[in-house]
Amino acid sequence: MNRFTYDSGLRIDRACLLIFAFAFLTVTIIGCGQGGINIIPLGAKLQNADSAFDEAETMEVRDDDPARMEEKRQRQQELYDRAIALYSEVIERDTKGKWAQRAHFQIAKIYKRRYDWDKAVEHHQAIVALDPTGYYANEAKSGTANIRKNREVIKAKRAEYQNYKAIYDDSPTDETFNIAAEALYDVARAYESLENYTEAIRNYERMVEEFPEHSKAAQAQFQIGNVYFYTLFDYGGGWPAFVGVAEKFPDSYEASQAGTLLKQTNEILIEISFLMDEINKFRNKKAVEYQKTGRKITPADMWVMGYSDQVVQNFQQIGGNWEKLRNFPRAINAYKTLARDLSHKKFASADALYRTGTLYQQNAEYERAIEAYDNLFENAPESVWRNEAVYQQAVCYRSIREFGAAYEGFKAYMSITKGDTPYLREAEQIVRQYELDQDEDGYKFYEEQEAGTSDQDASSHPGMGS
Repeated sequence: MNRFTYDSGLRIDRACLLIFAFAFLTVTIIGCGQGGINIIPLGAKLQNADSAFDEAETMEVRDDDPARMEEKRQRQQELYDRAIALYSEVIERDTKGKWAQRAHFQIAKIYKRRYDWDKAVEHHQAIVALDPTGYYANEAKSGTANIRKNREVIKAKRAEYQNYKAIYDDSPTDETFNIAAEALYDVARAYESLENYTEAIRNYERMVEEFPEHSKAAQAQFQIGNVYFYTLFDYGGGWPAFVGVAEKFPDSYEASQAGTLLKQTNEILIEISFLMDEINKFRNKKAVEYQKTGRKITPADMWVMGYSDQVVQNFQQIGGNWEKLRNFPRAINAYKTLARDLSHKKFASADALYRTGTLYQQNAEYERAIEAYDNLFENAPESVWRNEAVYQQAVCYRSIREFGAAYEGFKAYMSITKGDTPYLREAEQIVRQYELDQDEDGYKFYEEQEAGTSDQDASSHPGMGS
């Protein structure tokens, strides 16, 4: 049996870990159906692209069989290719450029995954050309600066590492040892910042191998596990990395952290596996078969009678457990599946819709958070989360510099909120600020903000070029 172990005696079956860590994703949120390019609305086309991107992002490619692993990698690249194709259609069709900016941004993400920095920068530049002062333009400028800075860091620090490593090998001193080790660590960090996690891990591993006595060697080994667990969501890859901290650096602070983390993660993943097994046990097998033949099945029919409440609790616990692991994509998938497959459980479904929005918001995916909150308003207008969602949606609009929508959202929150609530005073302060017209040019502060003009200068206002 292939197992991971460490000194405290914790054991976990690697094959089972990989299976149940990914098993939840077999419940896929399917996008809109196929159709002609002029039939599917742009918003639906964008959702289809997002679905393909999400599936590629959360796909578990690790496999003990090299041939199967290669097949999975190819499938992942096909999903990225599909996402690029759909995002490109949005760009071609979006004459106003609002959705095109988001599509360019997502395509740039994919090229970063492929380490094609020049292509990523091209799409960043396209965003800036569409709207130089918008939210995505700011993100694109920052992304381009990050790419250029870290590529320079890699170039300079790699040369420094090679030079001083050669000097140290020839004539070892503490100074040359430290300079070479620090430079290699900086190379690994730069690759991580560039999201080239393969090279980041490879350079952290080299740091541990070549400079095991350096003060940052334990950090490097620990960071390998962090990248696997909290960025790649690859628990099979991260497990031996964290085990390696205790094995190679038993007296380090990182070793105690790794031991605690592995114990907690093991317990969470085992619980997720158990909860999923229960959910599958409570599925109405006959209804599932009917559904496969194309027959319409209601959400209530999908579950063994009397167990819907248990299934709801299981999905909620699964979502919460993925949140503990900072695995937002799988947490979101849990809540989306709950909202879809148990929509007859109104309170739980509404809660899941709200949680979806808050997780997108925490992950800085503000437009998707806005869409999730809209989904809550449409499908659960009487939800106890309605007021909170109105406020948080306004916050998201402000984050993407759509100040007009934010203004209306904060006003709406004030109008539907009774009594003193945690956000009421803040909403009132924001609305008062947005309604200012300090230069008395007839344009309120929020209008100036959205247009990128100044509320301190009457000659700078949204109507200048009209």
